[in-house]
This record gives sequence, structure tokens and C-alpha cells, in this order.
Amino acid sequence: MEGKVIAVWGSPSGGKTLTGIKLSWKLAKSKKNVVLVLCDNETPMVPLLISPADTNSSLGHLLALPTLTEVDVFQHFIPLKRSFSILGYLRGENENTYADYGPERAKELIHLLRDAADYVVIDCSHHLLSNVLTAVALEVSDTVLRVVNCGLKSLLYIESQRPYLQETRFHYENQINILNRVTPSQDVDTYQNVFGGKAYILPYLPELEAQYNESRLLEPVTGRDGKKYDSNLNTIIRETITSAK
Repeated sequence: MEGKVIAVWGSPSGGKTLTGIKLSWKLAKSKKNVVLVLCDNETPMVPLLISPADTNSSLGHLLALPTLTEVDVFQHFIPLKRSFSILGYLRGENENTYADYGPERAKELIHLLRDAADYVVIDCSHHLLSNVLTAVALEVSDTVLRVVNCGLKSLLYIESQRPYLQETRFHYENQINILNRVTPSQDVDTYQNVFGGKAYILPYLPELEAQYNESRLLEPVTGRDGKKYDSNLNTIIRETITSAK
């Protein structure tokens, strides 16, 4: 059976990468094989999860190969924990480090990843259409999660990107809203309506910021608020990802 592909996109600084990492790790802890693809070739995200000396396997190198095989894909996986691997750009790399690739190569990679894992989580670049892998992921993924904050910056970003995503191939109306970093004082109902209706809620946790800044994102969150975050994330996984597999 082919694996399920989940794309995670949203506004810059909206928490989509953090959400994608936490979601991927929870899926992996359920004894499923999970690959997290970190698309950002402008600000590489692999260093959030491993030290620079731990790998020389780059997503950019993989996409630039003359041909692409299942063996190539496995050789570029960066294993983090049992059943959890990542693909991404490395410290010091940027969008000009590797040769350009086209949509067919991106589709080829996603097809091979479906065969390699139960779940493929693609953390999209905020450059939705100029980052080819991101554009293809938004088109072909089984589930698309839209991660935003209750703030003007997220609102303006979503409004600016919505016209591009109205094409039928992106199934914009089926994307799932997640309001991230929500504080008790914020008006959730208003922002749910602004962003397109019902949204799942992930509360603001100072602990998550500390984990992000200290490259500890595979550690659990603690305390009462941490339990609420975990519970809400489990609900998102159950209702939007695993129940449809």
C-alpha cells in the first residue's frame, strides 16, 4: 500500500516547520515509517534536528541527480530515530547551490517516497510556487494543512497567496486550517472565519520556542499546557491523517 503524503504550509514565522516536525515525530512514535521533507532551500531546517557534522546527505543533491531511483532516495535519508528520517538542505546551502529541477522530478521524488514510508510529511517553503517541490506537494498531497497565527501578518500572507491556489489542481477548499500559537486572549472565532471556517487550535507554549532555539524539537512538551498541545495535535492526526488512511 502506498504511503500517505501530508503537505504543511503557512505564513512565514507561523510555526509550520515546528508543527510539521512535531506531527511527524508523533506519527513515527505510533510505529509507522515516517519521512519528513524540509523544502526550504533558503533557510535550511535540517540543523534544527541534527548537528552539522552528522550528515552530508542533502535534498538538493538528491533532486539534482541525473536519474532518481529508490536506492538514491534511501541513501539520502537522514535517520533521526527508529522509523523516522528526514530529507532537507544542509547548513550553508541555498537556492543556488544545486542545479534547477522541474515538476516531473518533484513528482518522481514524491512517488518514490510514497513507496518508502507509511507517511511522508512535506514542510513546504513559504515561496509556494517558485519552490518547485512545494508547488508539486500542494498539488499531489493527500492532506494539506494550512498553519497560521491569529495575527495580521498571517492574514496578509494568506490573502496574497490565495489567488495562486484557486486553480482546481490545488483543491484549496479542502485544505485544513490550523491556528497556531493561540493565546487565551485571542479571538479564535474571528480568525477562523477570516481563514475559511473551522480550524484546529494549537496553543502558545513558551517551551516550544525554547526547544526550537535549542534544537530540541524531538523532546516532549511538559506541564498542563503541554498536555493540551499534545492532545490537540493528536486530534489533528486522528481526524485529518490516520482516519483517512
